[in-house]
Amino acid sequence: MSQSIVTPWLNTNIPGAYVNTTVISNPTGLASSGVVLIMGEAAGGPDYSITTLANNFFGPSAVNQVTAIYTSGPIVDAFRALSAPSNDPDISGTATSIYIIKTNKGTQASAPVAAHSATYGTFNALNWGVGGNLFNFTITSLDAEVAPTITGTTISSYSGLSGASFSVRVNGGPQTLITPMGTITDRTSLLTSLNAAFATAAVDLDATAGTAANTISINWSGTPGSVSPVADPAAYSEGYGKSFELIDSTPGDLAALGLIAGMTASSQEPGVEVSIINSSVGVNETHNVNPNIAMSIGYEGTTATMTINATTLTTTVTGGTGANLSITLANFTTISQLAAFINSQPGYSCTASPAAIQLPPSALDHVTAIGICSTADVQPGRVKDSAFSFQASMGTSTALGFTPTAVAGLPDPASLTYLSGGLRGPTLAADIVNAIAQMAGIQVNIIVPLFSQNATADIAAGNTDPGSTYTINAINELIKSHCIEFSTPTLKHNRIAICSYNDTYANCKAQAQSLASYRVSMTFQQCTQVNSAGVNTLFLPWYGAVVAAGMQAGGFYKSICNHLANIVSFTNPAGYDAGDPADVSDAITAGMLSLSQNTSGILWVSDQTTYGLDSNFVYNAIQAVYLSDILALDLAQSFQTAIVGRSVADVSAASALSFLQQKFDYYRKLKMTTTSNDAPLGYKNASITISAPSMYVSVEAKLTTSIYFVAINLALSAVQQSAG
Repeated sequence: MSQSIVTPWLNTNIPGAYVNTTVISNPTGLASSGVVLIMGEAAGGPDYSITTLANNFFGPSAVNQVTAIYTSGPIVDAFRALSAPSNDPDISGTATSIYIIKTNKGTQASAPVAAHSATYGTFNALNWGVGGNLFNFTITSLDAEVAPTITGTTISSYSGLSGASFSVRVNGGPQTLITPMGTITDRTSLLTSLNAAFATAAVDLDATAGTAANTISINWSGTPGSVSPVADPAAYSEGYGKSFELIDSTPGDLAALGLIAGMTASSQEPGVEVSIINSSVGVNETHNVNPNIAMSIGYEGTTATMTINATTLTTTVTGGTGANLSITLANFTTISQLAAFINSQPGYSCTASPAAIQLPPSALDHVTAIGICSTADVQPGRVKDSAFSFQASMGTSTALGFTPTAVAGLPDPASLTYLSGGLRGPTLAADIVNAIAQMAGIQVNIIVPLFSQNATADIAAGNTDPGSTYTINAINELIKSHCIEFSTPTLKHNRIAICSYNDTYANCKAQAQSLASYRVSMTFQQCTQVNSAGVNTLFLPWYGAVVAAGMQAGGFYKSICNHLANIVSFTNPAGYDAGDPADVSDAITAGMLSLSQNTSGILWVSDQTTYGLDSNFVYNAIQAVYLSDILALDLAQSFQTAIVGRSVADVSAASALSFLQQKFDYYRKLKMTTTSNDAPLGYKNASITISAPSMYVSVEAKLTTSIYFVAINLALSAVQQSAG
């Protein structure tokens, strides 16, 4: 047997050098950080029950996008605050990603669109809220229908025209004999006789004088035999085009009347222009809709009708060589394919118009029992694509949506109409519960509810809908419970909240002491800043909470303590003085975030949480809790990616320890951990134990925290001098 080489990846007896390239995966990416969630109200935008929270996040620079969606209100103002929360060069960043939950269920403004005494569809504002009520639309006629008309040649003699006869088919209907009777001596008497015959036969035609002497015109008319053609009032809403056919049933009589056998169709189908305006937001749209005759069909027989609905095209015929058809539209990709199939059937002729050959059969207007009967290869069944064209055009609107009711035709021209029914909508207590429940599915670091007082107070201030029922105590308690519930080793969704409270200082202090959790901080001072409309506005304390969250997210390992906030000014609650050291000390002891002012600007005195049990160096600082969460989550995520599911034959305690050391070297470079006298590498006592199927990791980390106090021991001594 020849010599060979056998390895797990190579088996050959051909001498040579072979390379197996393996990319070693060493996960070093950091767990999600800088992710902030804001929950509150807005004048526009979809609420939590409509939007999937996991997809509803934005980068901090998306101010214009968020404003376009949510219009105005706390969500927009909070997002603007998060775009630039810090006024301190030491904290230049902000949140990396911002989730939004809107709690108030607004409604979309709408207005019906009419079509010949029926509802054609409904326009609705694409956004929610009262802003939709400022949209208006106007529908004007681009083109009115020009119904079928034909003008004959010169009539050489009126003698003998009484009793002359010919046949007509109107819109592919039954063949009807027309015989002008009475004394006919000139064009006027001929017209009178013809119109009497049209009226008697009840066919939608009339006869009028042609432009040239001794010529007549045959016209489609809504009133048979009228003195002049009567327009069809339903022309815009019809899904088919009109036609009539002159048939020389008594050879030579049509020629005697100066008329020629054949079919005449409308020379112009109706078209409309839709104008959509909302001057308050600079919207001015124009949509022109000019439908086509998409497909023409005829059947040579005695009678024939066609019906098209959403799924099927059917025909009912008598006479001729063909049979009834029942065609499933889904079997054809294009109208061209459908027309070709019909055209191959005995007795039928069918054509797709050039503009519609690539359109799907679903683009055809629905029609019911329209006439398609004809002679020879004439195609009087003329089906439009009106509804399809209108919906396609409206689909390009950035302001209004259109919900169709009609399945054929166009809407009638309509004067200026405003939408109505757009409401801001209330936030119910149940909405808060349901919105918080949605937070379970995302990874977020800091949650900020944009509420600072009860709904009754916000209603009085005009901040919320009169139907709102939330209470601030319940909101803060629910948020706290949520953060505690999901910050466990099992769920691994560690998060903190920065809540707020607007009341007297005594009541604010009581609220903070009631929350009493290292996972919750609380602001209590109102803040002034420019709102989304560019006006200086006094915001409730939730604004300060948003600023604090943005600064901590941007600061990462840095504390917001003694750092400048991007706030114009702040207002203290009754009973509190931010310039009084005793009051400031009392607020920190109570577990509240306090703003103060010096010559540099407005800054956070501390980053205190509402934890008050002891002086724990992590639990009493937002920065420490935030950073410890990120470190814990990243360490778990990294070990799960690198170790879980691996064989003990491939992973040893030594290799796992090496991996742990690499991770902590990474944390130290990111300044998440730092050196200590007893741990120069930022950690100590690292150990790995494997007892299959489990691995036990133990390590003591030196978490990076901030310096909050500087005690200076200054000794003063007397001056001593001497001179020689």
